[in-house]
Amino acid sequence: MSTQAQLEALIPLAVALVLSGLIGLDRQWKQSPAGVRTHMMVGIGSALVMVMAKGLYDDNSAARLAANVITGIGFLGAGVIIRRDDRVHELTTASSLWFVAMVGLVAGARLYVLATGATVMGVLVLSVLRWLTRRMPRTATRRIAAPGQDDQA
Repeated sequence: MSTQAQLEALIPLAVALVLSGLIGLDRQWKQSPAGVRTHMMVGIGSALVMVMAKGLYDDNSAARLAANVITGIGFLGAGVIIRRDDRVHELTTASSLWFVAMVGLVAGARLYVLATGATVMGVLVLSVLRWLTRRMPRTATRRIAAPGQDDQA
């Protein structure tokens, strides 16, 4: 790739930086273990893989590299998930990491409108739905008895 082409290839990385940073800000405000820096790094890294793949390889190879990003980020997300007692924590953080990786791939493919639209939807899901669910009435949880036990605890 020429120097000019490499300089132009920085544009999708910058787009991925900004868009993944928006998602990361939400997680930072929520005091999640994976905050803005982690989300930005995942988004930029994904965009970098896609830019490199599209610039150096054919479409089949680019698709294979993208598939490997999707698989690899799943392992990163799985490492974020925490189980304490009977509750699972950080599923939203794991899914947001996966999401910014996809935004990075889309930005790396230079589909800026799609990447921006998806980011807006992601921000809405994280912020607006959090606000709405906090205002929903809580349903009483019922303790489920183990087999052979009376459920009148």
